[in-house]
Amino acid sequence: MLKLSFTQKLWLPLVISLIALLLVSLSAAWLSRETRIEERKNDLVNVAHVGLSLVKEYAALAQNGKMSEADARKQALDRLREVRYGEDGYFLVIDSTPRMVMHPIKPAINGKDLAGTADADGRHHYVSFAKVAQSPEGGFVDYVFPHSKSASSSGPAEAVAKIGYVVRFAPWDWIIATGAYVDDIDAAFMRSLYWIGAVFIGIALLLVALVALTNRSIQRTIGGDPGYAADVANAIAVGDLTVSIDTRHNDEQSLLREIRRMRDTLTDTIRAIKHAADHVATGAHEIASGNADLSSRTENQAASLQETAASMEQMTSMVRQTAENAKTASELAERAARIANEGSEMVGEAVSTMRDISTESQKMVDVIAVIESIAFQTNILALNAAVEAARAGEQGRGFAVVAGEVRTLAHRSAGAAKEVRQLISRAVDKVGNGAGLVERTGTTIEQARDAIASVTSVMQEIAAAAAEQSAGIDQVNHAVTQMDSLTQENAALVEQAAAAAHSLTEQAGRLKTSVDAFQVAEAA
Repeated sequence: MLKLSFTQKLWLPLVISLIALLLVSLSAAWLSRETRIEERKNDLVNVAHVGLSLVKEYAALAQNGKMSEADARKQALDRLREVRYGEDGYFLVIDSTPRMVMHPIKPAINGKDLAGTADADGRHHYVSFAKVAQSPEGGFVDYVFPHSKSASSSGPAEAVAKIGYVVRFAPWDWIIATGAYVDDIDAAFMRSLYWIGAVFIGIALLLVALVALTNRSIQRTIGGDPGYAADVANAIAVGDLTVSIDTRHNDEQSLLREIRRMRDTLTDTIRAIKHAADHVATGAHEIASGNADLSSRTENQAASLQETAASMEQMTSMVRQTAENAKTASELAERAARIANEGSEMVGEAVSTMRDISTESQKMVDVIAVIESIAFQTNILALNAAVEAARAGEQGRGFAVVAGEVRTLAHRSAGAAKEVRQLISRAVDKVGNGAGLVERTGTTIEQARDAIASVTSVMQEIAAAAAEQSAGIDQVNHAVTQMDSLTQENAALVEQAAAAAHSLTEQAGRLKTSVDAFQVAEAA
């Protein structure tokens, strides 16, 4: 895991906050742009449906017979040609070819095929108009188109982003199209980005100054980096009083300065405690030394008896274990003998079964021979039938087909019977081999059964002898245990005499150990 210093930890929230602020501001600007584009699209939909309503009105007049369809189309186009909205909004009409039906600004292209016309980016927007308009609800098309506001005396108008909306009047195959420039929305979006950048820089500078002042104040209060102060405190907490503590010049009130004073006071105290603990430990050791010799001799005698008792107990356990193992082995041998008897019986049954299988297989061979004979005779009959059908001419043609099928089936039956005969022959050979193996296995099992019977007899004799040895060792072990009990009572009396001195030695040792946990510099 990445380890950060205190200064880095102090700056990290500021950096994260500034990044979050920037992301939120950019998201707000982008959402504002998208909202304005959606509003402009809604305006285009409303305007386009106004034009569609106008065309539907004239189509209804023509349908009711109040004017001809040609007049209705002409008047509808005249009305659409005159319609203007906004600063530069107008309608144009194309058909599904696409072919220009009416352009209010460029009447010269009326009737022109627009399939090859493309915008400045190479997109065939009129073809897209025709495709999108096939949807009943119409649709939008993005393209670029020259904007008169971007024109200058030195060159033509610049092509800028534009959104077109198209809707189709199916009875006349008219596609009513209108569009709106969105370069003003993009310009407003860029202005928002510049404004966000300026505000972001101002806020960032203010927060950076605030964090810098806060960091400086904390550093003065602590006397250094908080991480360094924590390391010093941890070192003192684990007993290292030799740790070096660096403080600034003229620093009299910081946290590190007070920790340094605490370390110096603890060092003097620990030195005094260590000196006293050494004297106490020396006196306690001299007091305990005399009793330790007597206790050691008594304990040696008790230990010898304990070892003897333990050895006897171990020997008793081993003899008992030997008896139990011999008994278990005898039981396992008897069980193996029973299993061998069962195996011998099963081998006999397997040999008998394999012989029966061989006999039945021979019967199956006889049946297959009958099937082959029938197939041969059927083949001859089918051949005769085919000859008779040939003699019958046209009338026997159907019978000849049947005779051919019968002959084919006879051939297939004969082939299948031959394959079955071969399979049965191989199976009989394998059964014979298996029977021989099973008979040899039976002989081996009989020999194993005799050997297991001999092992069973020997293991029973071993178990009886081990039981007698266990009884004798139990008697010896009882006598040794009584001697060990008397020696333990004598050792307890000696230990009581040494308990007080030993306790004093332990207390002095614990005190010295606790003090030794602190590392102090050598006194000057």
